[in-house]
Amino acid sequence: MVPTKIRIAAWAMLIAQAGIIFTGGIVRLTGSGLGCSDWPKCTPDSLVATQEMGIHGAIEFGNRLLAVALALLGVLIMCLLWKRRRSRPDLFWLNVGLVAIVPVQAVVGGITVWTKLNPWVVAGHFVPSAVAVGVAAYFVRRTYDTGVRTGPAAPSPLPALGWTILGLTATVVILGVLTTGAGPHSGSTMSTRNGLDNVLITRAHALPVWLLVAATVIALVVAARKRWTPMLRPLQVLLVVEICQGIIGYVQYFLGVPIVLVAFHMIGLSATIAASVAVCDSAYPRSTHADRPLPVVR
Repeated sequence: MVPTKIRIAAWAMLIAQAGIIFTGGIVRLTGSGLGCSDWPKCTPDSLVATQEMGIHGAIEFGNRLLAVALALLGVLIMCLLWKRRRSRPDLFWLNVGLVAIVPVQAVVGGITVWTKLNPWVVAGHFVPSAVAVGVAAYFVRRTYDTGVRTGPAAPSPLPALGWTILGLTATVVILGVLTTGAGPHSGSTMSTRNGLDNVLITRAHALPVWLLVAATVIALVVAARKRWTPMLRPLQVLLVVEICQGIIGYVQYFLGVPIVLVAFHMIGLSATIAASVAVCDSAYPRSTHADRPLPVVR
């Protein structure tokens, strides 16, 4: 089995990936998107934020420092997994992928600064982070098993429902990014919005959210009837997260998207992605011990 220190490091990676999304949201919500006016330096004359740049410079540079810490964490995990790269190649290469996303994000982040926070570039900057949260969640789950499937997948239609939930989550995320790009929090007074109608894009964002909730409830009922226990807890967690996200989403909309509620919505977004990945993966269980049988479908 995977040592506890690797499992802890995997959780740290998931939290850090979600943290990047949260701090990136704080950068936008506080108008600190151009707190560092250049890239890779903070300014043409300084690598780091200076006192004269004020709170906006500190917030933006803090977000950049977290990205560096994320890369260092990935390297640390790679060292921990090096001796197990042959016995657990799934863990090793998942972590390699997570490390590889960091420089890509750094470059795209630099482009967002150079383009003065163009909303379409900002949207492109967010998507890899959302993917990284999903991969990190899958990475965490893999640290709790042997890495080898020794039994059948969940009975039909649970695998299809799992993939449907994951696909709807991706749709919700993309439309949520477009909704944010049409809203009031641009990240800087110098940046523009994407030009989409705020009411229409918000309604378009809400539709797949309701479909996601419906798919989750259907999957939960089917899993209970089929007695496919590996999927029950992930589905229950996802449903709770969806309800909380829905409440925050509607309240923030009717209150004019206040900063505090938007920040909580960003946290819930990462939780939704991670929970959806867990649901989809739970349709393909792996034994936690080589000699332990998988659940039997009755």
